[in-house]
Amino acid sequence: MVQTDAGAIWQRALKLLENEISEISLNTWIEPMEAVSADNGSFLLSVPNDFHKTFVDQYIPLIKNTIKVASSRDFNVEIMVGRPEIPTPTPMDVCDQISDQNNAGNGPISQSRLNSQYTFDTFVVGSGNRYAHAACVGIATTQGGRNYNPLFLYGGSGLGKTHLMHAIGNHIVDLHPDKKILYVQCEQFVNEFIYTIKENKYDDFRNKYRNADMLLIDDIQFIEGKEQMQIEFFHTFNTLYESGKNIIMTCDKPPQSLASLEERLRTRFSSGLTIDITPPDYETRVAILRRRAQLSNTIVPDEVYDYIATNIASNIRELEGAFNTVLCYAALAGGITIEIAREALKDQIQPAVVRKVTCSVVMDVVSRYFHVSVDDLKSNKRNKEITNPRQIAMYLCRNMLNMTLPQIGQEFGNRDHTTVMHACSKINDEMDSRPELVKALDEIKKRLAG
Repeated sequence: MVQTDAGAIWQRALKLLENEISEISLNTWIEPMEAVSADNGSFLLSVPNDFHKTFVDQYIPLIKNTIKVASSRDFNVEIMVGRPEIPTPTPMDVCDQISDQNNAGNGPISQSRLNSQYTFDTFVVGSGNRYAHAACVGIATTQGGRNYNPLFLYGGSGLGKTHLMHAIGNHIVDLHPDKKILYVQCEQFVNEFIYTIKENKYDDFRNKYRNADMLLIDDIQFIEGKEQMQIEFFHTFNTLYESGKNIIMTCDKPPQSLASLEERLRTRFSSGLTIDITPPDYETRVAILRRRAQLSNTIVPDEVYDYIATNIASNIRELEGAFNTVLCYAALAGGITIEIAREALKDQIQPAVVRKVTCSVVMDVVSRYFHVSVDDLKSNKRNKEITNPRQIAMYLCRNMLNMTLPQIGQEFGNRDHTTVMHACSKINDEMDSRPELVKALDEIKKRLAG
């Protein structure tokens, strides 16, 4: 039986299951499943991941009976993780296929590597990624030439760098199917090059990467410490750049911090547009959760959004993971409440532990929020990037901890109490005219409370 038949049977079965399973369980676990095949007495369904499969297994007897009613046949139901695709090629497979790809003429290179779910429409824009998002949209709509070239996105894990990179590729492929958009993880790039050396297939390797219309390379930091690889990438970079082809890279740190990278590569990485993607603020975290709920067709109380967004602030992956955990518990409990959320996340969020807020804690939270060091706050540096966080920290110590001006001055590098007074007055006076200041204070206070 062909896959289209399996799909038709599954759609009929879904209609029947609506009367057997709660709406939230149906939306969360059953509807995301896809029919793969129905032959030889076996009905194969796919789920997105192992975590999903763990919860779906409990419904297999019910699904089997429902499919029997929908098809008038007795199938043995099997669940697989992921879709049946061509296996991810090994370095040997990739290099063996390079010549075939090049000889094929106009077909895009490695478009199958792009994740179709990572688009600009599904990306939630916030203060920490707004500049990066705008630059990526600009490249996707006006690709070619040296505008924003190269684009270097850096930041911690799980902040959306890879999403933006795939969004660029997907947008261009949709508008220009003939374009050769090549996305590759740096680790795979290195593995292919190692195989190229072993098999002496340099021409194939170079034809693949130097004939691309756009090169998207993820986690470029893996090229550090690999001298011969850096030489090859240097020439690939130059070839693409001189041809007006865009190069987009992601990394976990800025180019200047790639200590074991050749200077000539480091300067080229810095020659275009370098953008830092920072952790999402509270409003962005809530927006991400609302988008996830919308995609899951799930109604979530505002207090649950607030609870998750307030306590999970490090990165988007952890935020979405926490939300998925809450959905799982809610599916078993029959609904989402703040009590269910607390129970679901009790191992991730320590409840009942009230942190004692001290001057040191204030300085630590403020320094993390503004991406400066505590030593900077205590130093004599007078640039705006340091003085503004320092004054905010002083203001919070004064207003939240009721510390005296001399006490605050002593904590901040033995400063005079008049300096502290000036800082507190300045922050207080500017709150009416600087909405971004009020926003920063609110976010820092939430972090201190959490």
